[in-house]
Amino acid sequence: MEDEPLLNAGIGACLNADGEVELDAGVMEGAALRAGGVACVKDVRHPIDLAVAVMQDGRHVLLSGSGASRFAREHGVEMTDPSVFINNRRRQKRQAGADTVGAVARDSDGRLAVAVSTGGISGKLPGRIGDSPIPGAGIYADDLFGAVCGTGQGEAFIRLGLARLMVIEMQHGIEPIAVAQGAVDFLGKSLQAQGGVILIGRHGHPHAAFNTPAMPYAMAH
Repeated sequence: MEDEPLLNAGIGACLNADGEVELDAGVMEGAALRAGGVACVKDVRHPIDLAVAVMQDGRHVLLSGSGASRFAREHGVEMTDPSVFINNRRRQKRQAGADTVGAVARDSDGRLAVAVSTGGISGKLPGRIGDSPIPGAGIYADDLFGAVCGTGQGEAFIRLGLARLMVIEMQHGIEPIAVAQGAVDFLGKSLQAQGGVILIGRHGHPHAAFNTPAMPYAMAH
């Protein structure tokens, strides 16, 4: 999905206020609560691959900027010239792409995971980090209860700790479909923010909810 120009991740990422692309990505596994995230990277071809590498390395959860790029080079993650991202958006007059791209998954053994990649918000200040690479804000996974991914106004997700809150609600026995809708309602009522969420519990189908005009999503079995 980072190779799809119509999506706000990788090739399709929006530009910041300086006309540059700064990419964020995050991943989390629910079995041992392992997580990895990267932020403000400009020269990593697939930021989600770098997030996985950070998680697998295990020393840190979140790397940003030049340090993240250095880590990528040292760990054999594919690099690219930043112009690969920037030129695509300049041709589209700096318009934002569609939503952040993300996925939640449960395998046949009941293990849960979440992954997300984004260009952030169009016109953001250089150095801005959104909710996507931050466990508890835009992503969270716990095999005992569920996995969650968000998209929308990242600052609101961070301020509410929304992803972790949703998993806590599932821990308390609230049905996933009600958790999803409740989170979106809370987002709107508490901070007048827009966004959407996808989540999957320990059992049953995944669910989605949003208060934006649209949020495309799909399910696979």
